[in-house]
Amino acid sequence: MAMTRRSKLIVIALIAAGGVAAQPMIFGSQVDRCTPTFTKAVIAQGSLWVTNGASSPGVDWINLEVEDAAPDQGVDPDLPGWLDLPIVPESALERRVGTIALGWPVRWSFCQWVATDTEHFFPPITENEEPCASLRRATREWGGSADGAAVQSWMSGMGVIVCWLTIAAPMALVVLAKRQSDGKSGSAP
Repeated sequence: MAMTRRSKLIVIALIAAGGVAAQPMIFGSQVDRCTPTFTKAVIAQGSLWVTNGASSPGVDWINLEVEDAAPDQGVDPDLPGWLDLPIVPESALERRVGTIALGWPVRWSFCQWVATDTEHFFPPITENEEPCASLRRATREWGGSADGAAVQSWMSGMGVIVCWLTIAAPMALVVLAKRQSDGKSGSAP
């Protein structure tokens, strides 16, 4: 018995949902393909931050550390749009923020560590960081902190929808474009 068009679309929706749900496991297994992407200084929240970045398929890591006050209150346009930079009090002994983002084709799952004193070793000091080692550690310790640094993880609902649609739409278009067979075999008399 042939599947109805509705049944096919339901199966496609479930496959796409499974594809999105499997992304953390799939991309987490690819972190050994990491490459450092940048080391630079940026201005954000009125401070000069030294930053390091790394990337592997479907995963990005950015580590920022405050170096000095800066006159500009704007955000550096080179920072990715998905980066949600928390406000770290100027009175803190250390001001380091490490953020990992995961997802394809857009980043939709995030985890961020904030170190405010010298007892927090993750995220590391940017001058001593090996960005790929930090990306691997962030993937392993997603949502947790071994030394008590503040950690927060969240998901973007819009990002999940975009990922789901990217997987589901091409398959659904094929099903919808194909004429539904009437179930007869052979040629009509």
